[in-house]
Parts: sequence; structure tokens; C-alpha cells
Amino acid sequence: MQVFLIILTETLSNSDLTLAHEFFSQLGLCKFVIRSLQRRDGVHDVNYEQWKHRSLKELQSSKVTMSSIPLPPVAERLTHPFYTHDMIFEIPQAISETLQNNVEKLSTIVRKTKERKLYRFTGCGTAFFAAMLGTQVMRLAQHNGVEISCVQALEFQNGESDIGKSDVAIAISHSGITKTTVDALNYAKTKGAYCVGISHFQGKPISQVAHETIIAGNGPDKSRCHTKCYVASAVACAKLLIESLKIIDKLPERLLQLDSQLNKLPQIAKEVLASTDALCKKIAEEEHATDYFFAGAGPNLPNALEAALKIMETSFVPALGFETEQLLHGPWSALDKESLVVVLSPKGTFYNRNLDLVKAATTLGVPVISIVEEGDDKIASSSDYVIEVPAIDEYLSPFINIIPLYLFSYYLSIKRGHNPDLLRYQTLNYWKARGIIFPPGTH
Repeated sequence: MQVFLIILTETLSNSDLTLAHEFFSQLGLCKFVIRSLQRRDGVHDVNYEQWKHRSLKELQSSKVTMSSIPLPPVAERLTHPFYTHDMIFEIPQAISETLQNNVEKLSTIVRKTKERKLYRFTGCGTAFFAAMLGTQVMRLAQHNGVEISCVQALEFQNGESDIGKSDVAIAISHSGITKTTVDALNYAKTKGAYCVGISHFQGKPISQVAHETIIAGNGPDKSRCHTKCYVASAVACAKLLIESLKIIDKLPERLLQLDSQLNKLPQIAKEVLASTDALCKKIAEEEHATDYFFAGAGPNLPNALEAALKIMETSFVPALGFETEQLLHGPWSALDKESLVVVLSPKGTFYNRNLDLVKAATTLGVPVISIVEEGDDKIASSSDYVIEVPAIDEYLSPFINIIPLYLFSYYLSIKRGHNPDLLRYQTLNYWKARGIIFPPGTH
């Protein structure tokens, strides 16, 4: 029997035909046809002209097997600016709307959980890193009786989080359907915890489990390489913890100042986008590394992990994120002239150790990019590239330091000839692997 694949599509362009031809040829289908619902000239067949004018009804009555192979995502944009670019530039608005649109929701959550002192955060991938970032503010509120933890969702649901009736469980899922994360939140619910979901979509499975759901950001992240949702989700976590602490006790002075500065983040983020975009593009076009090492300490550790993830998602090359001291304890010996080291170095507790890393890398002839505060000439003098951002509290710095890292990863992806919006889903084997990792409806 001859096997054909018939695809019904609302629109049909030459680029659609070319993509379909390449994709289904990889599947090993000897023939396939595509029908446009908006064209009256019947079935279009890329390879075989004799099928061009046959109707769909005729094909269905012949020896044709209708295949239901799930299709990979189609690139809606083929050149710069891709959606990833737009989403990065929406970070200021995502922060602003997260803060503005959740005042009542946060108040409700705080009121219902005021007797609970244990906050358990969870998520996967970028969402987990967002939880790590958002909880950093608790370092400024020691000895208040509140405890927090961040446990990856698979570990969480398998008992690595000792959760109970006195706890609050907060799970982050951009899509709201990430099965591992929803299962983790459901596990917490069975243990009696008060459950909070953080998502960018209304009415998703996470909301069915959660007692309350915070909708972060200014709408979904249109790129599969999530950026603005990382920052928005982290802001939501930080604000939730700050509001919870206000109920328990008077906030320490530094945390009070940080809380007031949260509202200034959107404007600062706009300034950083404007001042670093061209430089990040230039750096991406000039560098020729084969592997990437990102380092950050304290509140900037989550950014080092997230930046490495973005390089892997958009450029498909090895990248690692480290806490600065951890990189200096062994992994530095893997550095060579084919490496690139990126160091997050705001002024503060961890500055001197970051400086040691920069000097060590340059001694080895390894190119270094340093993210520093405006006017910092100490680390700048030992770095190959310097990206300056406005001076801000060290515990707020990650919310803006991530922007040049996102821009760098975006332009690096374009330089390498990739579409940063789609991960690697237009390559057949990767799309099939994705189906194993995330069956339909689970991510």
C-alpha cells in the first residue's frame, strides 16, 4: 500500500511547502499531499504533479492511509526580530503588570496563610530558577521565624520536601500545564499545605490544584525560549514573600527600601535594554567560543544557571552555570582559549571573589565578559568585554542583570544561524525526542 500524509491547513505558502517537503521526507513518507482550505484548485502535492488536481474526496476513497503524526511548530518569523527578541523587550511591562495586577490576589494569599511560617517553592527549568531568584530576598530577613526552601519539582513530589499542614507550597509553571510541577503541587495539597500556583495563563491545570493562582507578566511568552516569564515569575515570588513578612513583623530597613525599589524596576529595565542591546549584539558577533561558563554568587547564582540554559536552548552548544566559588574549586581547570567566561559582578558581598575569577581567567587567556555596575573600572580593566548596568541593591540586581545575558544569547543564536524561538523542534529527531520527554498536554 502506498502511504500518503494529508494535511489540512488554513494557509499555504511556498515556504510552508518547502518545510513540509523537508520534514515529511525525513519521516520516510514516499508521497504526501497538502490541501489548503482557502484554495479551490484541489490538492497540492510537492513531489508528484499527478496528484495536484485530485480532490480530497478522491484521495480518501483511494488506497491512502491518513496519518496523524503530530506536527512540529512552524516558524512564524524567519528573520530578526524573532519573538524571543520581542519578549526580552517586554520584560519592563511584564514586571510592571505583575506588580500592578496582583495586589488583591497577594493580599488574599497573605491573609489566608498568615499563621504558616514555612514556604516551599518548586518548578522545573526556567521556572525553578525563577523560584530560586524570587526567594533571595529572604536573606535580608533573618531570624523572623519564616523558613523557605526551593526544591525541583520531580524531587519535591518524591519526598525531598518535608511538607505538611503548616506550610505554603508555591509552584511555578509558565504554561500552567507542566505535569511534573502540577504533580508536585498536588502532592503538597495531599499533605495539607496551602497551595499557590504562579503561571502566565488563566484556567490551566495548575489552577485546578492551587488554592490561589497568581497570573504573572503581561501575557504568555510567545517564544519557546522563555525570557520575560523568568523575570515576572521571580518578581511575583519576591513580592509574595515581602507581603507575607509584613504581616509577621516589621520589615528590616534594607528590605523596606528594596520593596519600594521594586516599582522602579520597569524603568531601569527599559534603560538597560536601550543601553546594552547594541553592545550585546557586537559581542555575540565577535566571539568564537565553543563552550560557555557563567558565574554568579548570592542573588546572582540563579542568573548564571538561567543564562547557561538559554545558550543551550538557543545555540545548542555546551554551557554551564556555576556559583562563583564552585567554579573556582576545580571546574576552572577545564577553561581554555576556546571557552568564554561570563561573570555577574555587582558591587557587594561577592565582588572580590568574582574579581579573582576574572583575573584567573584572563591569566589563562580565556575571554571574559563582565556584567558590572556603571563606573566600575576594577573588574573592567581585567575583562575583554564589559557591560555596565545601573547601580542598584545587590538583591535587585539580578532582575536587570539578566537582560544583557538574554540579549547576548539571542544574538549568538542568530549568528550561528538558528531560530531562537523554536529550540530544536524543527529537526525531526529532536521533535521525536521531545514527544518522549513531554507527551502531548504535559508541558
